[in-house]
Amino acid sequence: MPNKNDLEKLYHQHFDHVYRTAYLVTGNRQMAEDATQEAFLKAIVNIDKLRDLEKFRSWVSVIASNCAIDLLRKNKKLQFSDNTETYPDESHNSPQDIWEKEETNQELQEAISRLNAEDRSLIVLRYFNELSIKEIASLNDTRPGTIKSRLFRAREKLKILMQPGDKEKRHLDKEKKIHNQNK
Repeated sequence: MPNKNDLEKLYHQHFDHVYRTAYLVTGNRQMAEDATQEAFLKAIVNIDKLRDLEKFRSWVSVIASNCAIDLLRKNKKLQFSDNTETYPDESHNSPQDIWEKEETNQELQEAISRLNAEDRSLIVLRYFNELSIKEIASLNDTRPGTIKSRLFRAREKLKILMQPGDKEKRHLDKEKKIHNQNK
């Protein structure tokens, strides 16, 4: 088991990443802070269950995602706050490029916020945290095929939500159509 200094190092090294994961799932700063704190507490208590310390980042990210989902369920707040955080792009683009990217990011964040918590979590773990399907499956104690199919359905829902058109077209009623088509 790592000593106190090692645990403190892990906390500082991975805090931003874990917070970002929780924020992307909850869309709320306070809930993300709570989920991050809870995730690190659970990770520290269960650190002896982690066989490879090199996988700590992935492991604690999944814990944070699960904690965030639990908080969402408890609070039934599934919408992103109006005060969204952005993560600055370090490249030097024109103001038009920056505006278009921010607009797309905002639309994507809105679409992700409309997904159910489990779908949102999968999208965040796979595409924002860049975990492999195998890693997500292993950390969630699920088969890779199950993760692949859930991820496919989540992406399909996102595609519909991201289609241009009326706001009403982007409503989750489309999710029901997808679900019925898959039966």
